[in-house]
Amino acid sequence: MLLTDPRRFRRLLLRAILLPVGLLLLLAGVLLWAVGDLIQAQENARHSQVALTQLERVRQLLIDRETGVRGYLLTGEPSFLEPYHAAGQQLPLALEELERILVGQPQQQAWIQTLRERRQEWEQVADQMLSRFHQQGDWLSLVRSGAGKTRMDAMRATLEAIAAEERQRATLQALEAERAGRVVLIMGGLWTLAVGVLLAWLSRRQLITLARDYDASLSEVRAQADALRASEARLESRVAQRTVELTAANKELESFSYSVSHDLRSPLRAIDGFAQAMREDEGARLSPEGLRLLTRLQGAATRMGQLIDDLLQLSRVTRAELQREPVNLSTLSASVLQELRQREPGRDVTCSLQPGLTVQGDPRLLRVLLENLLGNAWKFTSKRSGAHIELFAETANGVTHYAVRDNGVGFDMAYAGKLFSPFQRMHKPSEFPGTGIGLATVQRIVHRHGGEISAQATLGGGATFRFSLQEARA
Repeated sequence: MLLTDPRRFRRLLLRAILLPVGLLLLLAGVLLWAVGDLIQAQENARHSQVALTQLERVRQLLIDRETGVRGYLLTGEPSFLEPYHAAGQQLPLALEELERILVGQPQQQAWIQTLRERRQEWEQVADQMLSRFHQQGDWLSLVRSGAGKTRMDAMRATLEAIAAEERQRATLQALEAERAGRVVLIMGGLWTLAVGVLLAWLSRRQLITLARDYDASLSEVRAQADALRASEARLESRVAQRTVELTAANKELESFSYSVSHDLRSPLRAIDGFAQAMREDEGARLSPEGLRLLTRLQGAATRMGQLIDDLLQLSRVTRAELQREPVNLSTLSASVLQELRQREPGRDVTCSLQPGLTVQGDPRLLRVLLENLLGNAWKFTSKRSGAHIELFAETANGVTHYAVRDNGVGFDMAYAGKLFSPFQRMHKPSEFPGTGIGLATVQRIVHRHGGEISAQATLGGGATFRFSLQEARA
């Protein structure tokens, strides 16, 4: 199976990603475990250092108490009692902090209890010496007895015992931290080396597989490229043939348009001319029924001529080359409405045109579009008083739509799907004249400009035609 198989490629890619990631995650787990031990060992060492610092503080407070008493007894100066009293206030808190630091160590807790008892004994001796001094008693004999010194030495020995045990613990913890650090370095190095070797072996294996599949795929692609070039040559030949056929069809269509424009119009003009001559020369002798038939004949010839004009216009709209330039729809609409007013000067129609509606498009085709839309609005408001026609723009979802709205007869939206098909009419010819080609022409003009057109109406409530142009996108 070739590399072009998506499932095989996904499997290779997944294996190439997941295996290194899994190994690295396992390495990260092992290193985290080892680093956790290292951090714990360092924390224990730090804890021992804090304990030793607190022991030194307690020792210093005891010395302050002792030197304060001694200095006061020797000199009688009250200033020597200041460190004595200050140390006396701080010492209980310092002992409590030391006990809190050494919590969980039974031997150390026992030593602290011993320290408290010996401190109490020294405090009693110190109080006796100060009391005799104040009463001018024999305090010197109490000093010479060595009771205070013995108890102070006992406290120093207790502090030294606590410090010795804590230093031993700190040494062991430092060794443990050093051992944990070596483990982290050694395990990390070995595991990284193992992962590197494994990844190199897997990469080599997959590269060999990929190279083998690539060669096979390259051969297949070359074969497909040869087939594609052959197919392209056949396609170019067919395109050239279709181009020739399309050119011939366009020439035939132009010839047909010329024939329709001239050969069909001539008989129509003859029919209309003979009918008019008969009306003028023989009208007095014709019966009312004959005059009615003659009128219908002229009307049919006129409608046939209009239908030919509309079909030719629809054909030209489809085949004409699109010329894009700025077009002011507002100005163009005003011109179209002015022509409509000149044809029917008696109509009372209110027109509302939004100014400044400028687009990029073919001015000739856009005029045909507005002639049809505004012409329909003009026509279908002819039987309504207070006729009103609007041209405006609105934006929805970033697209600008231009709209022609009227308050004419409207139409039933159930038949809106047929509205833009040629020869489809929503009203009888007897009510409103027309060929049914105009809206089909409008739709083709809009489509040629890359836009869309839609209609919304109510029967008896007017109609609105909205269209967009590709150049009108916001």
